[in-house]
Amino acid sequence: MSLKDDRAGLGALSFSAITKGILIALVITVLGSALLSVVYQMTGVAEKTLPATSVALFYVSILIGSFLAAREAGSRGLLHGIVVAILFMLLGLLLAGLFFDFKTAAGNLLLRGGLSGIAGAVGGVLGVGLSR
Repeated sequence: MSLKDDRAGLGALSFSAITKGILIALVITVLGSALLSVVYQMTGVAEKTLPATSVALFYVSILIGSFLAAREAGSRGLLHGIVVAILFMLLGLLLAGLFFDFKTAAGNLLLRGGLSGIAGAVGGVLGVGLSR
């Protein structure tokens, strides 16, 4: 049974592709954060740029995870991309809630919701469009 046959409900979403997309986004975020910490520690890059680079890393992670999820699914890229973005944000909210006050974590992540959805949608559309 191929991965593309692993579809059920919600207009034939591929849950295995979505799961892989979320995991890939998580790995990119963790590795990117580690790389950024080394760069900031070893170079003279001003720390005031850290918020912008961490937000950019967040969106790039969603974009790539959505792209790869939609490419693997082979169809419904917009839907796959947005689902990856929403679930990745919820995962981030839960993880941030473990380390910070839940209200603060929710406020910060919810502000990013619209742009995350756009990043997921763009990644999903490109993933399906470039897979053909």
